[in-house]
Amino acid sequence: MKTLEEIFTDGRDAGSIVDDLKVKSVVVPDWAKLIRDYEPSFHKIRFDKTGRRDKTRSDGTVEEAARISIGLEKLLVRRMTEFMFAIPVKRVYHNTEGSDVRQSIASAIESIYKYARINAENTRRGIAYFASCEIFTMWYLIEKPNRLYGFDSKYKLKCRTYSPMDGVSLYPLIDERGDMLCMSFEYKQKVLDSDVWFFDSYTSDGHYFFKNTGGGWERVYDDPDLAIQKIPGVYVWRPAPVFAGLSGIRNDIEYTVSRASDVIAYNAAPVLKVIGNMVGKEEKGETKRIFRMQQGGDVGYVSWSQSIEALKYHVDTMMKLFWSQSQMPDISFDNMAQLGNIGYDARQTLLTDAHLKVGDESGAWIEAFDRESSVVKEYLKVMNPAWKNEIDEVEIEHIITPFIQNDEKSNVDVFTTANGGKPVMSHLESIRMAGYSDDPEETLNQILREEAAKSSMRTSSIFNEGVV
Repeated sequence: MKTLEEIFTDGRDAGSIVDDLKVKSVVVPDWAKLIRDYEPSFHKIRFDKTGRRDKTRSDGTVEEAARISIGLEKLLVRRMTEFMFAIPVKRVYHNTEGSDVRQSIASAIESIYKYARINAENTRRGIAYFASCEIFTMWYLIEKPNRLYGFDSKYKLKCRTYSPMDGVSLYPLIDERGDMLCMSFEYKQKVLDSDVWFFDSYTSDGHYFFKNTGGGWERVYDDPDLAIQKIPGVYVWRPAPVFAGLSGIRNDIEYTVSRASDVIAYNAAPVLKVIGNMVGKEEKGETKRIFRMQQGGDVGYVSWSQSIEALKYHVDTMMKLFWSQSQMPDISFDNMAQLGNIGYDARQTLLTDAHLKVGDESGAWIEAFDRESSVVKEYLKVMNPAWKNEIDEVEIEHIITPFIQNDEKSNVDVFTTANGGKPVMSHLESIRMAGYSDDPEETLNQILREEAAKSSMRTSSIFNEGVV
């Protein structure tokens, strides 16, 4: 692998530089192949003319075979993302006690994440990561005066995630110690009705921009003065998608259901069985039909007998295998309805496998969030230079909580017990959390006035008792 100095040597042509930067340091599956399993419209059964042959009738019309595709991989990716991020990632700030400046820094960082819509971004990049196996989230400044972060700033800090799902090719350059030396990405855009390819490359001390209009790569500009002295983003990858090894099960389900669909469609029309010769013609009334048969004759419909239970057993078994091997529960409406009103502890037990899966996947995400927070801190030094010496003293811990339906009563009981039976929130906080009052403070004051009036009435009745 060439060093950055060798790649960006003065005088090298742009094509050679881009070719060197496209030498990928990690092995990631090709999205062009993964999408064939991820996207139902690309499944094999949709194009299979051999295993699912169309039928040509005597009149020349073609009766297409059933080709039912099922998006289990796509659903699994969403389920995995939902279990990871349906409950927003929590950030806990340490080493801020006793320092107003550090508490203000923590508040500013939290505001940065808030206005960057980080919870929605986590969902988007979770889907891209579990399906296409790699993402790159870049952070950048835009000049726009504001007070969003608790201080006067002429910049807003935003982020954007790139992945192969968006048609962007990612090229990380990582050394043998696992440190990223350069991050590049290639994408195509329409410019004046023509396709133009762009290639962005970021190092810790520069941004290099190339474009290709069809005649080869050209070096557009170099920007050696980055706002921060590090790559302004975070790259995460995995060796296989979350649905790896499961597409064969899904394929079997699709073919089984499609074949059954053809059989059901073929036998859907009623078949009339006639034994013997008919006497006269069929008589049709408004509510009945009459057939006269010779002695010993009979007329009746032939009932079609199919082993529905065997088909249902096979499909159900395949579905259970798919979800059990993915370590995700099948939380479809039908399955949840069968559980009934079970308690909070029972729900936790049922979701044990899913929570263990989230634990397995959390390591890469926590590492990425830690790197991302260091990028945010560096940008904050630019946005508010007065905090430059204190920002690195603020430590950020990221906590991923696997999804589970909340049981507020159970949570309150646990915390109340841990608190020695004392309340865990004030009267005003409970009114705010209820959300019914437009003015929680005034509601609390009104409650206090009403309680004072009742207390006064009780006191008056005690002292006046027995007075004639």
